[in-house]
Amino acid sequence: MRPAHIAIALLIAGSAVVAQAATASPVAAIPMVKHWQVFSDPNEGAFQLEMPQGWKVSGGLMRRNALQYRGWASAVSPDGQSILAIDDPAEPSYVAPSPMLAAAGFHVGSVYNGGGGTTYIVAPYESGPQFAAAWGLRKLRELCTSANVTANRGRPDISQQINAFSRGSGIIHDFGEATFTCDKGGMAMTAYVFASTTLIRGAGQGGIWYGDTIEAFLAPSPVAGLAAGLLAHMVKSVRVNPAWVARQTQTNADVSRIAAQTNAAISDSLMRSWEEHGATWDRVMQEGSRARLGIDVYADPATGTQYTVANTHNYYWGNASGVVVGTDTDTPPGGSFTRLKRVPPQ
Repeated sequence: MRPAHIAIALLIAGSAVVAQAATASPVAAIPMVKHWQVFSDPNEGAFQLEMPQGWKVSGGLMRRNALQYRGWASAVSPDGQSILAIDDPAEPSYVAPSPMLAAAGFHVGSVYNGGGGTTYIVAPYESGPQFAAAWGLRKLRELCTSANVTANRGRPDISQQINAFSRGSGIIHDFGEATFTCDKGGMAMTAYVFASTTLIRGAGQGGIWYGDTIEAFLAPSPVAGLAAGLLAHMVKSVRVNPAWVARQTQTNADVSRIAAQTNAAISDSLMRSWEEHGATWDRVMQEGSRARLGIDVYADPATGTQYTVANTHNYYWGNASGVVVGTDTDTPPGGSFTRLKRVPPQ
């Protein structure tokens, strides 16, 4: 073959290779796991579990303070496409909105300091399935595009089983799961989240709540079942260190006692600081204090409920829900409001 012909042949072959490479597309795949490596919490030795050998693994006990902590683990496949996750170190704890919090200026989205170094984000309570769907969408927006929930349901079978252990304690566990689809670099992906929320009821309808169980995976859709099996192996292999549990139980008791003492001191300090501003009932009941502070006291004649109100109107009205409104004329406002009577100073 002449050199020119060789050159042409090589050029044609090269063009074919380029054309073949240009039409290639990613293939859904997940590495087969033949061996597992033991991963131990590097921070406090709180737990250990088995994770796929050869994958990029990370995790540990993330502690915000003595009472708020999360043990988490993550394994990412060598190609970066598949992720197996247990818990989320960035997930905060929450406190449900309440009239008391709102009156103190803590509205949805604000951070509430619970004492003892604990912090909570004010947010409405979410059930297990609600949390699974919401958490999954939040995370997927960082990992892929066009994320959608394709299935979402509660798991009352598990909830009933777990709640049997905490019956009468005021602590409620609710389990749920959610499945998602999304796109990652042109590849169809499937994600799954199994989660539970724990609600510790407080006064009224409020309470502290948090995402307790979070187990999730993201993988190319055709191999999503394999990812589920790997995650299941990881979850089943988790072992908590009994010595750490014993230490943590004592820490909980110590911190609870310290928090109670701290709260009592803060309460006493606040009362002293606000005493001159009418925080004590006896001062509110004095005529001079009312005028100086710009407040007054009115009562519902039917129920006897008394209200301290801003002295900005001539007449005050209340309803059965405890809503108080003021008017400048003796004309009842709309709705089932009853005129309140001024409580004279003592």
